[in-house]
Amino acid sequence: MANASLQSFLLPQHHSFASTGGSHDGSPSALLKLSTNTGGSISFRLHPNTSRSVTTTSTTNSSAPTPVAPAASAAEEDSSPAPSLDHLGRHLVAGDYRQADETTRALIIDLAGESARRRGYVFFSEVQFISAEDLRAIDELWKEHSNGKFGYSVQRRLWEKSQRDFTRFFIRVGWMKKLDTEVEQYNYRAFPDEFIWEMKDDTPEGHLPLTNALRGTQLLGNIFTHPAFQEDNQEDEAAAEESATTGQSKDDNKGRERPKFMKDFKPNYSF
Repeated sequence: MANASLQSFLLPQHHSFASTGGSHDGSPSALLKLSTNTGGSISFRLHPNTSRSVTTTSTTNSSAPTPVAPAASAAEEDSSPAPSLDHLGRHLVAGDYRQADETTRALIIDLAGESARRRGYVFFSEVQFISAEDLRAIDELWKEHSNGKFGYSVQRRLWEKSQRDFTRFFIRVGWMKKLDTEVEQYNYRAFPDEFIWEMKDDTPEGHLPLTNALRGTQLLGNIFTHPAFQEDNQEDEAAAEESATTGQSKDDNKGRERPKFMKDFKPNYSF
């Protein structure tokens, strides 16, 4: 009877005899169990605790880390498609010249190299990294879907006819507008509302694509003199030699001396 009473007292409180090393779920790693021998004496033995509770509880002071959703990758955050000739062609086929101009600008940045991509715009010195094949492909798409009215080679031809004078070239392609004043004056068009995004009869030849000249005209000049248009340059040089021999010129500025390349000319617009 004494043994039974002692067992009923000890067993419900076996946790008070547990070793100090416990498991992560709060259960003791070992238990002291009561046993009796044939002589009626009482002894205790240490037994490993093989039972583990599968019930979990949460407390306000729990130090367990809170699950965090994985961060979205850069590719997932930037879902906009990379510029391509295919995208450019689709915009031009649809007659969406505004979007085609944006795609062209993105293509030039992408083709100019990693530094231009990180920066978001192209230095004139990086035009040389654009392959002649890629630049010709862009130009051909513009000419094909504008009946030969738009494109870099079209602009280059008009630039040559303007004796490489960028002010006259800007007026010719409609990037500058004439002011309603007594004295003939021109001002730069505001981007994007004042530019012409439709193919009309009065749309100036060479009006598109646009090229940012905020940092000067060297970028545009390097595009026009790119090896992609070398054959066109040779044709213009041959025509110039013929004009010098015959005394006739197809240039609209006949009789005027060709100005030097205006490196310090900085238009007051950005596009």
